[in-house]
Amino acid sequence: MRISDLAISLDLNAKEPLQLQISRALVLVIRNGRIKPGMPLPGSRQLAEDLGVHRNTVLAALRELEAEGWIETRQGSGTFVSESLPDLAPYGWGQPSGDEAARHPPMDPGYDLPSQLSPITEPFQALMDLSEGLADVRLAPTEAMGRAYQRAIRLHGNELLQYGEPKGNVLLRQALSVMLSERRGLVVDPDQILVTRGSRMALDLVTLSLFKQGGSIAVEDPGNRIAWETMQQSSGVVLQPVPVDGEGMNLDALESLLKKQRVDLVYLTPHHQNPTTVALSPNRRMRLLELAQRYRMAVLEDDYDFEYQYDGRSMLPLASGDPTGQVIYMGSLSKLIAPGVRLGFLVAPKGLVDRLTRVRLRMDSQGDRVLEWAVADMFRDGDMARHVRKVRKAYEARRDHLIACLRQHLGDALSFDKPDGGLALWAQAKPGLDLESWVQRCRQQSLIIQPGSYFSFNRNPLGATRLAFSQFEPGQLENAVRRMKACY
Repeated sequence: MRISDLAISLDLNAKEPLQLQISRALVLVIRNGRIKPGMPLPGSRQLAEDLGVHRNTVLAALRELEAEGWIETRQGSGTFVSESLPDLAPYGWGQPSGDEAARHPPMDPGYDLPSQLSPITEPFQALMDLSEGLADVRLAPTEAMGRAYQRAIRLHGNELLQYGEPKGNVLLRQALSVMLSERRGLVVDPDQILVTRGSRMALDLVTLSLFKQGGSIAVEDPGNRIAWETMQQSSGVVLQPVPVDGEGMNLDALESLLKKQRVDLVYLTPHHQNPTTVALSPNRRMRLLELAQRYRMAVLEDDYDFEYQYDGRSMLPLASGDPTGQVIYMGSLSKLIAPGVRLGFLVAPKGLVDRLTRVRLRMDSQGDRVLEWAVADMFRDGDMARHVRKVRKAYEARRDHLIACLRQHLGDALSFDKPDGGLALWAQAKPGLDLESWVQRCRQQSLIIQPGSYFSFNRNPLGATRLAFSQFEPGQLENAVRRMKACY
């Protein structure tokens, strides 16, 4: 242990002698439990070096601590924290040091929190979580990213480590503009793109930019609960559920809602609907754009997994056929690279992008400029395209392997359609299976599967669940299915 690890600092200009400052600082870390009884202290030479003082000053402080009973010297072994301390109670937060309750900091704040900040979902720590499709970090292009990072720092470090563009690195926005044109049919200028720190920031920015004091957002039901919570917590909007069927969002139900009340925004996942994986049909796509124009409402298109199409050709995004600027297009680079790479983007008419950027400035003046430059470099060098081809092939094989395992081991319990793309499948429980109870038994075996009610807007029971395959290797998927079978 080095004393620098304890963040002890001295004030060389203070009237208090240095030896007293040292002794009081060491008493404080002992009383707070950061150094335990019986633990060794660094030698006096090491202490002096770490603290930047003369060794005699340290020796004087140690003699004082030994005299008070805080430390003890063992012949030939060194200096240790005493096994029997003068006072074991650490300093408390706003409480007398002798109070037993002061041994631990408070678990709850001493003030009321707004209700919208109360957690709706609870985090789970488990061996395997099949509820959300994520990019597999083991397939991340780490070597290419490492090279790109080195080039960024070596060639542009003085620039990239300064404050920069709040819209995101212009090179990345240019690369995204090219990719969107070539792959997704969106002809957009770099100034129509805002780079974000992932999809949740993008949702925050949209709701904060469009809604000042509440508003109404139509959402898919079943749908993405994390997105619902993010939008609600950002601006206190009212969410209106619209049912989903085999062709995506039910637009008859949406139009019926529009005739009754004002809806400011429709949020949906038309490519592979989350969680059911169905695609919004071509007829409904055209009708949705017509409704958006007629009722002057915005459409937030969350296209989180466009690149993962395995069978047939992908339908182009809604935004590619939007002539009047109704659609705000949201994409994720985290789904392409790795969950910890917090990069996403929004595409919208320039006037709205400028507004989103002003809101972003209040939240976070810029993103990670080095990361953005590095990812732009990977796009330009073709590293990103090669990575996407590699992981698309791997995820397709994992989808097929999961389906084969489910049919072999759980064919009598679950039914599902083979998804033509995406990162997960939607499995329906066969009659007689209590899926909610099954999910709980799986959790007891450290296998996380979300009950169908998790995806229902009103927490209604649904005899279905979402099973992700992208982040797990074939052996892991087979092991998970066998554990599900054991809990069946």
